[in-house]
Amino acid sequence: MSNSQPPIDILIVEDNDVHLYLLDQYLNFSTLNIGKISKAGTIEQALEVIKTERPHIIFLDLFLPDSDGLTSYSLIQSKIKTAAIIVISSLSDLNITLETLALGAEDYLVKGEFDERILEKTVRYSIERKKSELQLQSSEAKYRQLFDNNPSPMYIYDIDTLQILDCNEAALRTYLYTREEFTQMKVTDLRVPELAHLPVVYDAEELTKLIANPLPHKKKNGETIMVEITFFQIEMNERQVRQIQITDVTEKLRLQEELQIQQQERQRSITAATIIAQETERAELGRELHDNINQILVTALLFLDNVIATKSNDIEKLKYIKSIISESIKEIRKLTKGLVPPSLDNIGLVAALDGVLSNIRILDSITVNTSFEEYNEAMISEELKLMIYRISQEQLNNIVKHSEATVINIGLSKLDDTLQLTIKDNGKGCDLSVESNGVGIQNIMTRAALHDGTVNIETSPGNGFELTINFPIAEPAYV
Repeated sequence: MSNSQPPIDILIVEDNDVHLYLLDQYLNFSTLNIGKISKAGTIEQALEVIKTERPHIIFLDLFLPDSDGLTSYSLIQSKIKTAAIIVISSLSDLNITLETLALGAEDYLVKGEFDERILEKTVRYSIERKKSELQLQSSEAKYRQLFDNNPSPMYIYDIDTLQILDCNEAALRTYLYTREEFTQMKVTDLRVPELAHLPVVYDAEELTKLIANPLPHKKKNGETIMVEITFFQIEMNERQVRQIQITDVTEKLRLQEELQIQQQERQRSITAATIIAQETERAELGRELHDNINQILVTALLFLDNVIATKSNDIEKLKYIKSIISESIKEIRKLTKGLVPPSLDNIGLVAALDGVLSNIRILDSITVNTSFEEYNEAMISEELKLMIYRISQEQLNNIVKHSEATVINIGLSKLDDTLQLTIKDNGKGCDLSVESNGVGIQNIMTRAALHDGTVNIETSPGNGFELTINFPIAEPAYV
């Protein structure tokens, strides 16, 4: 009879010729797709067959000339794990037969109590049961491998008793316990002392809320670690357990805290630098008003008082007063020109910078070189233009006042998606370890940071000062 099922190879271990013959006949009468049938009259012969053949079904008589009872089953089962073993017994041996089922035999047949239909049903059932058993073993083996070799610490505990049932090597390395010590503990034993009094959370939903943030755990040496926890609720050996996986985030949290402190310190430095810069500008403005413009206006006032007091129409004096007032107006314009931002959209950044540089070119002692050829006004926003203008103004003022430079090079260029501002002088330079926190440098860094600019400074005593700032830019949609 043709059969779409793969052939079933069979080993019959039976020393009684009559029972052997009947079993052979029933197999032939069945609709099973029978492959090779091997036969053995003793355990020794059966073990020899197993060395070279891998039968799918083994019919085993427990009582043989060289072995009996559970020993017969254990010897066969220890040598082949993939075969479904069906015990053939008499009614008087039924108790022992049931014990073999408890040990793992797939089924049993009572001699003289079955025919080809029962035999066929038993074989099919035993093959499916063995297949399921092997799949389960494979699944458990894979789970065990993933559990044991997982780099993250993992452990399993009983939901009702809170007893830790198992753990992997990573958990032992993290908590510093031996496996025996760990599996004698409850999950509450991992709590830090100050949290030991808190009630246990059994509900899965509440537990999920609790572990939303890192929790402190105690190691064997008393050290506290901060852990992120995930859990899975599973069934193991017919009881509900939870598999816990933890991630030690102690170092991560420490670094985050340090970064936050550094950011706060940097923000305080930026704020302080900004305030100092503002106060410096106000002080300079006050000195200009007091020492220059105020003195000019006082002189004009004295001459005007004299004209009024003498009631004269001294044209020369009035002309002189007018010239003094005109000079004051020029000084005020000069002063406000540096304070009021130019309309860069109207004149352009390059033109505005040329206006600053023109004041420096008046000084015969300094040569100014510019490189704006690769710069395109359409590349950047009005806000960034103003920021570059203010930074350039700040640095150029620093050079004129402090550097003793004879040459200044200033350039703007586009490098991929970056706009680069470079201001370099050949002056006396400085020691950054001493002057890196100066108001001028801090003010420039503060301004650059507002547009995500990265500042690089190259300088040393006697070797000039080079300031390079890279600003990220995006191409305009119409380019």
